[in-house]
Amino acid sequence: MSIATKSMDADDMRDADWAILNVLREGRANAPLIAEEAGYSSQYVRERLGRLKQDDIVKPLGHGIYEINEDEVPESDHDE
Repeated sequence: MSIATKSMDADDMRDADWAILNVLREGRANAPLIAEEAGYSSQYVRERLGRLKQDDIVKPLGHGIYEINEDEVPESDHDE
């Protein structure tokens, strides 16, 4: 039995999520690089990447590298 979870929308996104996406818009990256560029701990970035991955907002490419899936990013006027 699986439990359905609601997909993230713009209201569910945290500031860290937007910062992660902004880094990934510059190109593929791993959690330590994203953490350094976004100003968050690697552990927290990994946690948020896991949540973003659940909703297909980011895609793991292997070896800890992620890329953004622009088609799944919630629409928002959030500018950072």
